[in-house]
Amino acid sequence: MNIEHLRSFSLVVKLGSITKAAKQLHVSQPALSLQIQELEKTFNSTLLNRTNKGVSPTPIGDLVYNYSQKVLQLTETLNKEISSLKNLESQEITVGASEAIGEFALPCSVYIFKEKFPKHEINVAICDTKCVIERVMEGTLPMGIVEGIINQDLLKNIKGEGLVLKKFGNDKLVIIAPYNNQWKTKESIPFEELKKHNIILQPKSSGVMMTLENTLKYFNHSTDELKCILKLSNISAIISSVTSEHGISILPRMAIRKELRHRTLKAINITDIDLVHPIHIIYNPTKIQNNLGETFFKFLCSAERGFC
Repeated sequence: MNIEHLRSFSLVVKLGSITKAAKQLHVSQPALSLQIQELEKTFNSTLLNRTNKGVSPTPIGDLVYNYSQKVLQLTETLNKEISSLKNLESQEITVGASEAIGEFALPCSVYIFKEKFPKHEINVAICDTKCVIERVMEGTLPMGIVEGIINQDLLKNIKGEGLVLKKFGNDKLVIIAPYNNQWKTKESIPFEELKKHNIILQPKSSGVMMTLENTLKYFNHSTDELKCILKLSNISAIISSVTSEHGISILPRMAIRKELRHRTLKAINITDIDLVHPIHIIYNPTKIQNNLGETFFKFLCSAERGFC
């Protein structure tokens, strides 16, 4: 069965005239009549009633017309998806990521995705959670992967810009301490004890501080109660400082897996406060639609994503 014959037949039925259809298709009337005859041979049935006033479908013709619409729609969808996959091979996208995600989780996802689509380019722009959200809101990034509890005011601004914030996982914040005699046997400490120790924190715009501040507020505490001796924005710098026994800190568990495995750091929980650390994708639906962004977004939301 010839798809073009179905397309021509459908137009004849819509216009009720072979002459008008032939003119619109830029073919001769005999050529179009031949296409209809070929289609009638395929179904071994008369598809059109022909009169001096034009043509109309027979009952079987009406059935063929209705199914033709479905076949033509499916064909159009198929061609669009094939075209999208062809274009995908040469597309490039830059996505934002907060530091812990961008440095310690997302690289494995990009690697797995690249194995599936080897000709694509995915660039990762790393900055803190607030920075990633602002860049997506400004339109300089189509999407970003961020960590931390997002407060209601920021959520309102995100929705006001027509953006979508989708939660797709949780990590956990833990106290990190040097693996020495003082800390290596500890599994957890109460918040009151945490307040006694020198602690290195990140800036307020980081996802870690968003989670920490919102969670402490829920438990009627504040980060002002902590004995902060230094603020560092870079996670690697914090890890290096804690390993060198300059203080303790609070980081996502995903950021210290290597140090835990090699026993250079110790992860410690707070007994009376559970620091659940959510992970979200923030994106502009209009900027990722029908392109590499949409494909990468669906991949990140699937079980294939393979965070490190």
